Amino acid sequence: MLQPEILEKEQAIPPVLRLAFRPFFLLPALFSILALLAWVCVLQGKLNWNSLLPANIWHGHEMIFGFAATVAVGFLLSAAQTWTGIRSINSRKLAVIILFWLIARIALLSSSTPVLIIGTISEALWWSGAISYLAYMVVKSNNRRNLIFIPLLSLIMGLDIATLMFAFVGNYSLSTHLAYTAVFMITCVVTIVGGRVIPFFTSRALNLATIKGNLFLERVIAIAMVVTLVSFVSSYYIDITNVLAVLFVVTGCLQLLRMVNWQTSKTFKTPLLWALHLSYINMGLGFISIGMSYITTGIGFSSAVHIITVGTIGTMIIAMMSRVSLGHTGRSLQINTWISCSFILLLSATLFRVLLPVLGLFSMGYLLAALCWSLGFVIYLIYYSPKLLTARPDGRSG
Repeated sequence: MLQPEILEKEQAIPPVLRLAFRPFFLLPALFSILALLAWVCVLQGKLNWNSLLPANIWHGHEMIFGFAATVAVGFLLSAAQTWTGIRSINSRKLAVIILFWLIARIALLSSSTPVLIIGTISEALWWSGAISYLAYMVVKSNNRRNLIFIPLLSLIMGLDIATLMFAFVGNYSLSTHLAYTAVFMITCVVTIVGGRVIPFFTSRALNLATIKGNLFLERVIAIAMVVTLVSFVSSYYIDITNVLAVLFVVTGCLQLLRMVNWQTSKTFKTPLLWALHLSYINMGLGFISIGMSYITTGIGFSSAVHIITVGTIGTMIIAMMSRVSLGHTGRSLQINTWISCSFILLLSATLFRVLLPVLGLFSMGYLLAALCWSLGFVIYLIYYSPKLLTARPDGRSG
């Protein structure tokens, strides 16, 4: 329980502004539903698209940066309070960066160039505020282990702004390439965070001995991820198709090999665990599929990438949000059947988005995937909104 004077200050802050995970779980979850349904309506010819940003560029940008990267930032800003012992961004400062995020989401729908510029500036401001506060916490506490997130997020921010700028000048191919690069940058975050929390959560929940990684393998994976990422960026300018095929397949195999001692087979009675494990498996499978897409027509590059964007990023996000939304609001880590269904819906969305287009059922695949994703996050919002909008029952901050 907090000291009376600290508790009084805490109670003066609206609960939703007490820690970054609250607004940056709720708002992106809702936004992803609206954005995906809008995208499907455009594909089905049910919605006229008037933004100066092409619909496919907008869809990719908003799901990567407006949704996935935003949730990651909300998680990191909240986790950093535990890592550093320093109070994370809250109250008015948090409200300001939320406002910039909202302005960007609305402005990027505009058909006006000045409004799009305002949206891009707002996007840069929300990123700058979030990264600066995270850097302040990590540097002040000399938390060297987590310094890596500052350059990673800064690079993702740069890709975000560059994706928009190249789209504005009509270089859509480079804009799309940078958006894909951002996906692979986010997999770097998943590799770091997932590699820490999944074995830890698993050993603790199942009362197992601490699951330790192979230091040599961890270093090889880090090198493989960096080399693959740099090679992919370079592939826009030079033809290294065969090299990329090998790199993606090898990196995917290494990611799967990393999980050998993670005790995945023991997690299937615990949804908060198996969802995380399966999402990480999807990253390995996604990388392998991307590599295969370079040398076979059996699977398209876009479909392979969606194994990662939906099956890894989407599924891990909803699983982590479900866990953090309980733990960080002072509640026990127990979920109901509906939340388990939300995990299954995200995994189903992955299957629909990847397999149906392979069978030539593109429109049906997109529609069913979007519906499964939307239903999954609707369930999340119904179950967790009351918890994220109200104060912790134990009276602690956050």
